[in-house]
Amino acid sequence: MEAVLHYTGSTLDRADHLRRDKDRIESLWAEQSTIVIPLFELKNLIDQTTDSAVVLSRLELGEICEHYQQRTFLGLQNDQAVFCVMCDEAQAGEWLAIDTGFQFVDLRAIGPRLSREHAQVLAYARGISHWQSQTLFCTYCGADLLIENAGHVARCQSADCARQWFPRTDPAVIMLVERVDDNGEHVCLLGRSPAWPKQVYSTLAGFVETGESLEQAVAREVLEESGVVVENVRYVDSQPWPFPQSIMLGFIATAVTEPITIDPDELAEAHWFSAASLDSFGNWGDESEGPKLPRPDSIARYLIEQWRASVQN
Repeated sequence: MEAVLHYTGSTLDRADHLRRDKDRIESLWAEQSTIVIPLFELKNLIDQTTDSAVVLSRLELGEICEHYQQRTFLGLQNDQAVFCVMCDEAQAGEWLAIDTGFQFVDLRAIGPRLSREHAQVLAYARGISHWQSQTLFCTYCGADLLIENAGHVARCQSADCARQWFPRTDPAVIMLVERVDDNGEHVCLLGRSPAWPKQVYSTLAGFVETGESLEQAVAREVLEESGVVVENVRYVDSQPWPFPQSIMLGFIATAVTEPITIDPDELAEAHWFSAASLDSFGNWGDESEGPKLPRPDSIARYLIEQWRASVQN
């Protein structure tokens, strides 16, 4: 399969300079061409008859959007404003009443089938909405927070504090570990989390800790999870992963040791697989027997496909 990195590639202009202009934001919200992206319980609205994102303008929505007090400005798409809103149950019902095919769905279930443009915008909306739903009180003084700057700043309401809090993204490294075995064959290290279905294998990953570089995080995580020592850590690409608030930083690393000793809290199993053996793997979620590769919208799958292409050509 062609390696395509999902949740990236958007042409949306985030237009940060407009966020602090309340009058301009209100003007954009009032425009009939403005696109509104709804969320309910952090689920995105999908047209299940076409497996596509619901992208509707204020003109098409009529009075549905009149009563949203908190509206988050996502940016401009070809000079057309894009906002997201979080719905309560009654508001969600209004959206569902528009079309019998509409349904609020977890983005992880539908993401691989969406266009890259729609997938990234919906992921952006989900990520910023999650941050808002979790950022209610000042962690310094405990006072209430008020969402400002069109949804992108939470300001402490205590006059003695007045600190500002910003959307949080947790950096995580994800890495394909490779080596050449005694027969001269290229192999990679894939593991299975204890929480995953049997025979689903993916690249190793973990969060970056305080005070370490990304390359150090790669080496540490691989050693902790599998007992394998690596060197020559090379950056490949990155992917926003708002489930709930991560940025996945993709690497390839070369193993200098072969034996695998797993940490059972992190991995249920891990093995070396040849590039050729991966040709027979299915996909996570399908009903086929046998081993499976990770989700096609994940950077883990992207790293695997990039590596397979490089060693098989």
